Amino acid sequence: MFGVAMTLSLIFLSFQRTIVLIPFNLKEDKCSKVRIIEFLSCSFFLLVLFLVLIFISTYFVFPYQEQWLLAPVLFAFLFIHESFRYLFMVSKLYFLPALVSVVLVSTFAASLLFDGLSIKLLINTYSCLFALELIVVSLFITFKKANTDEHELDIFFWFRDTRNLLNRNVQSISQLLLVHSPFLVVSALYPATVSSVLFIVRSVFQPVQILIKSVEAIDQRKLASIKDNANIFVKSLFKKYMLISLAASLICLLIAVYLFPVVYGEQAVPKLGDLLFWAGILVCLSCSRSVEMLLVKKNMYKKMNSLYLLSGLGVLSLLLLNLFLHLQVSPSLNIFMGWLFLAITYYLIVMKGVDNE
Repeated sequence: MFGVAMTLSLIFLSFQRTIVLIPFNLKEDKCSKVRIIEFLSCSFFLLVLFLVLIFISTYFVFPYQEQWLLAPVLFAFLFIHESFRYLFMVSKLYFLPALVSVVLVSTFAASLLFDGLSIKLLINTYSCLFALELIVVSLFITFKKANTDEHELDIFFWFRDTRNLLNRNVQSISQLLLVHSPFLVVSALYPATVSSVLFIVRSVFQPVQILIKSVEAIDQRKLASIKDNANIFVKSLFKKYMLISLAASLICLLIAVYLFPVVYGEQAVPKLGDLLFWAGILVCLSCSRSVEMLLVKKNMYKKMNSLYLLSGLGVLSLLLLNLFLHLQVSPSLNIFMGWLFLAITYYLIVMKGVDNE
């Protein structure tokens, strides 16, 4: 159930990231009170919309109240936490998102030691942290002083530019094709052991993605203030993200090699090849994130979305081809090839230089 709840949350969070988080972070006036209110207004609308969709998709599937409540509560917490983190990144309250994360991890660790992790505990923890962050955000915007030269408030600001809004939604859908669709195909068509190994091997490298997302959010703000030579800045980011993700992936790889045989049964232990492929996937994903900042800043959604669609369709085609031809090829290799194509193409784009569409 937790896996289903997390998958649903990640799918809808990808829309939050492309529709409001990244555009907000790339705004030069993002620290103004009016812009923050507009950002929160759009976030609240998306939160309500996505919660309704998650409620509908889980209420009739899971018969017990505790189970169907987990997905919407988990999503609500993750949604507000991401908004919380982006909002306070450059303020004096920057430490609060990290503090909430520490509280969450400590709660889980304590529960595992004493009672075992339960659905009820998860729901209560997420609900309390969601309420806490919501209160802090409300107090922050209440007491924040407005500048004298701020523009007029427009709570529908993020929905005015329908062309960019459509592009950002297409961006989310195209990314889902590469990020989540392979897991759905493998879960539906491949043997259960192959599917479980794929989910296990991905989970060990999740800390790499979390680390890159944190660094990326800071660099987006730096990029927002750069008017000239943004291409040179992104070239340096590409190399920085490659080194950071490579080092972090190697650490995760070493931990997995020694830990997995102890934690999982023999059939569920991923092979070394799968671990190496996923280390490569996280490196390619991290490098791609650096280039996407520039493409969003330059409104180059068409090129970015086309590349994601091409990569995602390529991975799905390879996965289906393996089944029809009965090839003994690891799905991890197919997914790695899609991300490698995307990273190489992005690198060539940055080396060549980009102009607005």
